[in-house]
Amino acid sequence: MAPLRSTLHVSLCLSLLCSLSTSCGLLDSNSAIEYQPAQTSVGPLAISTWLPAGLDQFRFEAEDQELLRQLGVNQIEWLQRATRDSLTAEQLAMEFCNDNDLQMPVFYEPLGFSPYDKLHNWARRTDIDSAFVPALEKRIAALHRQWDGAPGFLGYLVGHEDYRQSYYPALRLTIENLRRQDPQRPAVTVGFIDSYPAVEQFLDAFFQPGGPANIFQHEHYVFRADVPSQGPVLQRRLDHLVEGYSQVARRLQNRHGRWHAIVQVQSEERHGNGFDGFYYRKPTGAEIRLQAGLALTRGASGIVYFLYSSGLEEARNSDGEIFQRRLYEGLVDREGIPTPAYTAAQRLNAQLDSLSAYLAPLHFHGGYTARRAPANALARSGDADVELGFFGDGEQPTHVLVLNRRPQEERSVHLQIARGPVEDLLSGQTLPPAGDTLTLMLPAAGMRLLRFPLP
Repeated sequence: MAPLRSTLHVSLCLSLLCSLSTSCGLLDSNSAIEYQPAQTSVGPLAISTWLPAGLDQFRFEAEDQELLRQLGVNQIEWLQRATRDSLTAEQLAMEFCNDNDLQMPVFYEPLGFSPYDKLHNWARRTDIDSAFVPALEKRIAALHRQWDGAPGFLGYLVGHEDYRQSYYPALRLTIENLRRQDPQRPAVTVGFIDSYPAVEQFLDAFFQPGGPANIFQHEHYVFRADVPSQGPVLQRRLDHLVEGYSQVARRLQNRHGRWHAIVQVQSEERHGNGFDGFYYRKPTGAEIRLQAGLALTRGASGIVYFLYSSGLEEARNSDGEIFQRRLYEGLVDREGIPTPAYTAAQRLNAQLDSLSAYLAPLHFHGGYTARRAPANALARSGDADVELGFFGDGEQPTHVLVLNRRPQEERSVHLQIARGPVEDLLSGQTLPPAGDTLTLMLPAAGMRLLRFPLP
């Protein structure tokens, strides 16, 4: 895995990037361009978490494994390099996944290879010489031999913030060879969509026709220390978040691929290099739920919590000198004890699991702020701070996911609907409208999935 500090380096710039993109009109979730039905169905929702076995220490005792079981995730990913009783952290985690019906994309090089045979060359090669493909094929074959037959073997985590345009040819060859040697499993990569200097070239390299749908995991954290828990400032930060989600959705709609939202559940203190205190605050339970809801209204196929563990990271410069210490608190504290975020995620996971059965076969048809949904949409609303995600069979929309964007306020939302009656799928209730208006009660940051009759 690339150092955690490189993951978070991008997050230093995200607010600025989003602000610039918004001011320049680069990201507009409600532009005049209409969505086309997504080529690929949503599929079963991935419910995942990063670093499930500690941060600055490897911790995977029986009590840690029990907490992971109780959390309600169906995937885990990202483990540090560690060995216990001759087994790597990745091997121990895979055994856990095999025994508990979870899955995990593998990231480290096969056994018997050096620590850099895959980690640094998987998608960060620029020298595509005559040795590139034979070496690549050798690594893929070794990984397949090592993990084939493991029920938890999801696929291949091939990239992490591989933004440079010079990497894309190597990434393309990597995906082509993975497709050829293991056509049953997807590739996974991580990044912030607007950080790619040639995003279409990157997406062309990563998403290729045929085989399983590859997965792009979009990371974006907006709950800085100074962001309030309600009001217009919070809503502007959420605008940045949903605009990024919309950017991903639009880029992927005509591609054979899916995307996951990496949602913030962590707080982060920074000490040194001009900082001395909280850089990110801990999102509330409702704010965690809200991030997931915003992602789902933009067609996300999974929710990934960043991050599970807590601990200290020492950021170092190119000379190896520590210039900053960063203290994270995730879903569990440094002793592995659940934090309030753990309980919030656990409750959300139960709802995501219920939603998954309904969303899995559907195709995403577009997501909008309710006031700016198309005139012919199944549902619209004049109410502020409401998001709508439309889903259907790939030909026409039949389902609408309605989200209350206010994390502190239960409220009634009035929808103007094209037809009824409407079924609330999670409750099983039929909701008759009053004329062309349907009134819904939504909890704070709550969402409801509605099914409309065919015309």
